[in-house]
Amino acid sequence: MVTKTPAVALRRKGAVFVDPVLVAEVEYRAWTDDWKLRHASFKGIRERADDATVFELG
Repeated sequence: MVTKTPAVALRRKGAVFVDPVLVAEVEYRAWTDDWKLRHASFKGIRERADDATVFELG
């Protein structure tokens, strides 16, 4: 879903801001010391539920 205003203040020409409507499900064994997922496995994509716990990696 495209929005008119960004969630954070950015100055980018031509940027398009969206609300997340899909969630990627990923299973993993552990986090490494440098914040990477160990033994990550992509499980699929689903629609985001209102009460879903969503983590952003960045």
